[in-house]
Formats: sequence, C-alpha cells, structure tokens
Amino acid sequence: MTEALQVDGVTVTFGTFRAINNLTFHVDYGTVCAIIGPNGAGKTTLLDAITGKSSVSNGCITLDRRIELTKLQEPEIVLAGVGRKFQKPSIFEALTLMQNLMLALNVSKRRTIMELFSLPTAQQVALIEQTFETIGMADQHDQIAGTLSHGQKQWLEIGMLLMQEPRVLLLDEPVAGMSDSETERTADLIAKLKSPDRAIVVIEHDMEFVEKVADRVIVLDGGQLLVEGRMDAVKSDPRVVEVYLGR
Repeated sequence: MTEALQVDGVTVTFGTFRAINNLTFHVDYGTVCAIIGPNGAGKTTLLDAITGKSSVSNGCITLDRRIELTKLQEPEIVLAGVGRKFQKPSIFEALTLMQNLMLALNVSKRRTIMELFSLPTAQQVALIEQTFETIGMADQHDQIAGTLSHGQKQWLEIGMLLMQEPRVLLLDEPVAGMSDSETERTADLIAKLKSPDRAIVVIEHDMEFVEKVADRVIVLDGGQLLVEGRMDAVKSDPRVVEVYLGR
C-alpha cells in the first residue's frame, strides 16, 4: 500500500508540557486508521498538528511523501488535500443541505471571488448528487440543516468535507452522542468512504465502533505511541488494558 500520511518524530509542546512526544507512524491509502487512548493522550492535539492548528516543535508531517504539512498554513493544508471533521458539527444551520454542500465546494477550483456566487458546473452538480447519495440524504436537498438530528448533522459535515475531495480525511469522535442506529449507519458510511485514493483517520472512544471500521489501531498514552496493530491484538495487549480499556 502507498503511504498517504507520514508522522515522523513529531513533538508538540505547550510551555514545558509535551502534549505529543517524538511520535512516529504512517497511514496508508485505502485504509481506516483509528487512534485511541485515554483523555489527555494527545489525540486531538495530533489532529491539530496535522492540520496546522498547533505548531510542531520537532519532527515533520508529510502528505504523499512530498508535501511537508508542517511548513504550510491551515488553508494551504486543506487545499493540499487534508479534510477535518471536528467533534462538534460545523454546518450552516440556517441554510439548506444543498446550500451547505455548495458552499463547501473546493475553493481551489474557484479562481475569483465572483465564482463563489456562480452556479455550479455540471461536474460540480454531479459531485453534489454523488455526495448526497454517499451520506444517505439524497431526498433532503431542501431541508434546513438546523432541523437535522445530531447524527444527520455529523453526516452533513462529512458530506461538506467530501466536496473538497480530500485525500486524507480526519474524523474526530464521529459517533459521540449518537444513538445506536446512528452509530451503525456511521460505520456503514465510513465503509463507503474507503477508497484506494483516500486515507481515513478516526479518533473515537466507542470501541465497538472502532472494531467495526478500523483496519489498524494506534494507541496513544501521554503523547507517545503505546501500541499499534489490528484491533483484536491491540485490545488484548496488557499495556492497553492497563492504561485505557481497563478503565
């Protein structure tokens, strides 16, 4: 498999506190990598470092073995092909689902400010319709986003990320607060999102969900790599049971 994202010796500090400490791992295209660990393990800080929200003190983060993300600003990282869904859905609640997806169209394809207000091209309309099908909301084009359930808002935000056509998709606690049926549907959605030209990174505390979606699991503790491997091996590792699963 081809490596999509490389994290090499990354350290992130806040004053004297090391939130991430000399962390190294990679994520391959065509796979779902879950990152788990106790609160304070550095999971969200890691996503902040990948997306440029937090500065890296040492080490580097590379996309496609050639684009060093640590040298880019946040908007440049998005345009390079990294999309992120935060824990709380970030959607435009006063607008329809269609308007939300149209606003999320990849700005790298809009050369002038006037294009932000232009009608979508046939290719963009096709992408919008495909995205509606993918997130399972094809009959809700004109629904106001604020009327959606919590789970539906999460799916809409994932749809908005898909409009940017990211090569690396970062999902921070995608099923937090969801019902069992919504969680199951989200697992199905992530399975549909897997493709040979996309890598998916999921941070989640729901271990049943992680077991369903993840090809590989990375366990962080104190900002360091504790264990990595398939979920069946990880969940039986005594170190993981001690610092996380045993809680």
